[in-house]
Amino acid sequence: MTLRQPTERHGGNAGIDEEELMTEESLDARVALIQSNRTWSPLDDVAKAVSVASETERRLYVEQRSGLYRWSLAHAGGGYPLLRVAARFLGVDYHRIYVGFRTLPDGTAIICDDPGSVEEPDEWALLDVPTAVDPVAAAELIASAIKIGSGRT
Repeated sequence: MTLRQPTERHGGNAGIDEEELMTEESLDARVALIQSNRTWSPLDDVAKAVSVASETERRLYVEQRSGLYRWSLAHAGGGYPLLRVAARFLGVDYHRIYVGFRTLPDGTAIICDDPGSVEEPDEWALLDVPTAVDPVAAAELIASAIKIGSGRT
């Protein structure tokens, strides 16, 4: 994901839903959280990101390989809605970011830097999170979904 965002408010080119004032500190924190969708990370790191994402998003993707995890924002509508979801998560104007994605077998789009070079997980699952969850509940939800193994590559 490429992020280009001015530090000042971005004005009239943004939709009302993206007009929140994003401080550099909170933007940096969100960018750090979204990095665990690119690198295999401990469950606690991914659970923290899923917890924050669950504040606004109801469908998330998680995957596990060799005891490490990754996550992604997800949208059944394809790349453009996923771009808007990613911008909302980061608190930036969607015109200022680029989001690579790949499509799961069910048609759900998830963030992916290079769809031609996917590191295949041992297990994956789509989480339907009905309400915001704390990191402990997120870890339990992820572990349970991966254990059930709703997706296999």
